[in-house]
Parts: sequence; C-alpha cells; structure tokens
Amino acid sequence: MSPPPVWCFRVRPGRRMRGIVHHLLAGAIAFAREHSAPAVEGYPVGYRGDKVDLTMAYVGTRAIFEHAGFVKAADTTSVLAGFPRVLMRLDLR
Repeated sequence: MSPPPVWCFRVRPGRRMRGIVHHLLAGAIAFAREHSAPAVEGYPVGYRGDKVDLTMAYVGTRAIFEHAGFVKAADTTSVLAGFPRVLMRLDLR
C-alpha cells in the first residue's frame, strides 16, 4: 500500500490565517491512521522564509507539515510561483 498524499487545502476567504489548515492536516493524518496507512505524504511549497502568496499556498507550506511531524523526504523538480515544492513524509508505523 503506497502512502496517501495530501494534495490541497481549501479554506474559504475570510476564514484563512486562523490555523484551520493545521486541523485539516491533523484530520488527514487521523484518517490515514484509522485506515492503517503506512505513512502520509505531502508536496508543500518549500519556501526559503519568503512570504508565500495565499493563492499559491493551497498545497500547504513546509512549516505546516513540519509542525505536524513530517520530515523532508526528497526535493522535487516542481516549482509553484517561483517556490520549490518538496516531498514531506510522516511515517505512521
């Protein structure tokens, strides 16, 4: 079984910047655990401390994934609005 990916977060304008994404990611992790997934992966923007435009942050930021216990597993060749994306992984076993 390959790890389920977290691809995208959708938070309605006016509700952003309230920490909702942290709860959405925690829910995805809990769901994966309940279904015996070996890990969860994400491909967030791995920014270098630069401010990310909210319209480009729908994939999440590396800091959000790190806060949830994910670690960088690999670099990717994907770039979103000038920001590199990285593969982040949380092992559940």
